[in-house]
Amino acid sequence: MDDEMELLITFMLKYDASDAHFVLRKERLDVQLRTAYGMKEIKHMALSAAFFRYLKFIANLDLAAASLPQSGNFTFSYQEKPYYFRFSTISNMDTETGVLRILNNHDEILLEDLSREERQYESFLRWTRMRSGLCILCGPTGSGKSTTLHALLKRIATTHRLQVVSLEDPIEIHDDAYLQLQINEKNNFTYEQGIRQLLRHDPDVIMIGEVRDPSTAQMVLRCALSGHMVFTTLHAKCCSEAIKRLNEFGISNEELLHTLTAVCAQRLYPSLQAEGRVCIYEILELDELQYYLQKKELSNTYATIFDKIQEAVECQWISKEAALIDLENTP
Repeated sequence: MDDEMELLITFMLKYDASDAHFVLRKERLDVQLRTAYGMKEIKHMALSAAFFRYLKFIANLDLAAASLPQSGNFTFSYQEKPYYFRFSTISNMDTETGVLRILNNHDEILLEDLSREERQYESFLRWTRMRSGLCILCGPTGSGKSTTLHALLKRIATTHRLQVVSLEDPIEIHDDAYLQLQINEKNNFTYEQGIRQLLRHDPDVIMIGEVRDPSTAQMVLRCALSGHMVFTTLHAKCCSEAIKRLNEFGISNEELLHTLTAVCAQRLYPSLQAEGRVCIYEILELDELQYYLQKKELSNTYATIFDKIQEAVECQWISKEAALIDLENTP
């Protein structure tokens, strides 16, 4: 099975894939890779049905509970480098599906390399100097939220010498510069429990990996109100949608007026001008944020993530084809 694992990692690194998607039907295993250019089917990568069960085993999933959604983590060494993986499964009567995410397949990015816009870099710097409040990053899976957060936390911990504690599920970028705590729901170490625990570590800055439900949202708000600077992520397609999701979780705009300092939406695309990728950001903060929270609408001059994507296409930073799905789904 190790040979098949090495083969899979070879292809994931070759195509710079973040995830491998598996579909197992009647002992036939189909594989697709999520790349910067979309899903890529690998027909000539022959992986056995037994390999799927092997992934479940090394991820410590319950093999007797195949019908239940499960997820787990594991480490695998490839060419003398340890790689960290998360494997999750969902099954029905005759089909098993799985997603394997590689967690450390990227180089560290410095804060000044995040954006090509000077004003956005100034915003990032401003956030690293804040000592209280709430900053939310949003975007779809694979948009680079963890990379952006890590660059911010790294700067805070190393330049400003503050006590930074993160609570993650899973830990996607390992760094000794700050304390990272791993969620373990099997042992009842949930986000809600974890937030209570990490407050005992006397942190200056707290990072909560993701707001998933109303109870976590309330705990994040409580941390921000207690005088900490809190960073977190949310699944939403733009900044205004992120605030609406918080409203759905029971957080009012009145409460956000006293805590929310910035919302950032982002997308990650292949660069049209060089190798690598380009991250496009929408940043809602300062007067515009206050205006939205009070009026529940954006000003006429505000540039949303979709405006920023269109600008990037016109500047030839990214191709129109790469951004087509986002542009077609502009509200």
